[in-house]
Amino acid sequence: MQITKFSDLALRTLIQLAVSPERRYSAREIADLHGVSFNHVAKVTQWLTSEGYIRAQRGRNGGISLALPADGIKVGSVLRRSEAGSALVECMRDDGGHCCLSPACGLAPYLNEAQEAFFTALDNVSVQDVVSRNVGMARLVRSLDPAPNG
Repeated sequence: MQITKFSDLALRTLIQLAVSPERRYSAREIADLHGVSFNHVAKVTQWLTSEGYIRAQRGRNGGISLALPADGIKVGSVLRRSEAGSALVECMRDDGGHCCLSPACGLAPYLNEAQEAFFTALDNVSVQDVVSRNVGMARLVRSLDPAPNG
């Protein structure tokens, strides 16, 4: 399985916020820290806000922060939502694609089952687990930020 760049950035953003819960970040800062497009991060943060994972505050002391405790944000749930429009193969798209095998495909049910197993494996993994189970993870993420105290 491969997740979309959108989902990857959503998880990276959540991880960044979980490592420094006392700090508010701008989308620009997240983009710069991770070396990715500001426009992509802006879309991701807008989506994360609309889904209730983060809160955005405008103004001088504004920025984004987690709206939920990191241990309450499950990776499986985030990916199910962020990958909702992505299909593993053409015939699994909403429009059914154009595969000539679609009418009698024997592969699609197995791919659906495998995709669900992927999400299920991540349903009990929280963002907190991601940042705390590997001692080096939080240290690495903190090292990306030259201004950890905002």
